[in-house]
Amino acid sequence: MLFRPPADQRLDGMRAMLAAWNEEADQFRAAAAATRHGGAAPDSVLMVTAEEAHDGLLELLDDIDQALDALPPGHPHYSALLQIQNGAIAVLESVGNSLDELSRFVPGPGRAPVLIHKPLQQAAE
Repeated sequence: MLFRPPADQRLDGMRAMLAAWNEEADQFRAAAAATRHGGAAPDSVLMVTAEEAHDGLLELLDDIDQALDALPPGHPHYSALLQIQNGAIAVLESVGNSLDELSRFVPGPGRAPVLIHKPLQQAAE
């Protein structure tokens, strides 16, 4: 097993990851807005990237929760972890909303096109 320092010792790395996910969240919001307004359906790469960001944010929040439980109140890193946690929750909500919006436009199994009228040949018969 690889050594992984506790979350309170990785504050700069967590801030950097959160900033990257925030930039990705902007792209997901833009893609969702474009799709909603008649743009192209999202491709699988965009969906996988959004899902990975969502999962990564959930892991980050889990790490922060564990670190907060282990730190005594008043610890110098306690407030920094709370700030990162607050930012991660906001970005997670944004990514989740974008994923919900984008997934409405991704055809999946069992979501075949529905014929809303009879073909002209059948209607004439």
